[in-house]
Amino acid sequence: MMIQKTKSEIQKILKSERGIALMMIMTAIIILMAIYGEFTFDSKISRLKATNILDRSQAKLLAESGVQLAMARLKLYKEAFNYVENNPQAKAAVPGQLINQLWEVPFIFPIPVGEGANATVKETVKKFTDENLLEGEMKVTIQNISNRLNLNLLRVDVTKFDPNNTEAADDANNSQLNMSDTAISSDVSIDQSLFFLLKKQVEDKKEKDEAFEDRYSNLNYQELVTNLKFYMSDFQSMNQDPLAADAERDFEKVPLTPKYGPLGSASELYSVPGWNDELIELIQNEFSVYPTTQIDFNKVTSNMLKVLIPSMTDEQITDFFEYRDDAEKPHYFNTLPDFKAYIVDQAKVMDANPFDERMNMFSKKGISFGSNPNLFKIVSEGTYNRSVYTLVAYVVLPKPTILGQAQAGAAGAAGGNGGVAGTANAGAGGGAAGGATAAGAAGGGTNQTTQLQEPRIIEIQIN
Repeated sequence: MMIQKTKSEIQKILKSERGIALMMIMTAIIILMAIYGEFTFDSKISRLKATNILDRSQAKLLAESGVQLAMARLKLYKEAFNYVENNPQAKAAVPGQLINQLWEVPFIFPIPVGEGANATVKETVKKFTDENLLEGEMKVTIQNISNRLNLNLLRVDVTKFDPNNTEAADDANNSQLNMSDTAISSDVSIDQSLFFLLKKQVEDKKEKDEAFEDRYSNLNYQELVTNLKFYMSDFQSMNQDPLAADAERDFEKVPLTPKYGPLGSASELYSVPGWNDELIELIQNEFSVYPTTQIDFNKVTSNMLKVLIPSMTDEQITDFFEYRDDAEKPHYFNTLPDFKAYIVDQAKVMDANPFDERMNMFSKKGISFGSNPNLFKIVSEGTYNRSVYTLVAYVVLPKPTILGQAQAGAAGAAGGNGGVAGTANAGAGGGAAGGATAAGAAGGGTNQTTQLQEPRIIEIQIN
């Protein structure tokens, strides 16, 4: 009886629908929990994306504000420079370094306050921080990049050749560079300077890095310079070049059609056959693609100093920087005579006549010397929460030479013609300076002032 009763109870349980309903409810709950979890996850992701977009937008606004602040500081620098240039008494009393402080001091927000600051300074900074409308962090730096040689000077443009200028014609036809280190003493062309500095930098790095030496043991410096020259020069201008055929084959291997025009951005270097990150990094502090033809002795590098005065030994170069950058009493070289006094009279590296001849060689190539730059790199970084937005802007302040009123009329026509010659010699952005220089020469070269024009952005990069 007990066994029969147990069997009947089991049959009742199996026939009951209450168990099925329970299973269906539990299944539905599990499905709903999965849907809820997925919905919650998507909501969090969407909210996070919206927050990141908002933070990035705020960081972008901060970076853009930093660029505008830097441009305002460069405008102040322009006004101060022009005022001093127009007033001989002010020019004699105000050093260039004082004017440069208008742009060279970095700006950081929130403004950092050192522990040694007095209560008044801390209160002023706190008040400024509380009352301003900025949210987040901002870092703005302005760098002087005038002290670099313009790679666009490599460009050969047959349409701007002066048939009467035999020296320019010889430079264009003589593409074979001298591999001797002493060649830079007699040739200050951009071709030979690039060849010399690239070779020097590569050889120096080979001594320190065995892996680098293995990768570039058979590097052809002449080929690199020729390929770059072929990329930017007019097609017709390279027909007579004995190395053009080899360069053309290198471009066909890529394959890549040369631009046949001046470089507009440093990033174009990466597309030229043979050039890569490592090689470009070696020369990036000595060359640029922007319109600059000025060398600042207060910012000159050891490599550029070697180009200027090839006879300087490593010991003499070290002595120069120790003298110039003395922490207690720095010595500034604001003009070419200042530099000459050190090289000729104090360091006795060379005599006065050879020095003058050397500097005249650079002047004929359109390179000037001064301590007030006109080409800048602005780096503006905006930070909001975890978002960082960086803008890099390259800014030029055109720097023509202005004649006195009595001379301007007499030299006007010569200045107009000089603009064309200036463009041919200095590449992008060099025409105005070349024209003004030609006008100055026609007018006797006296009573001239240099006037900076409004700053303008020539390239901007987003990082």
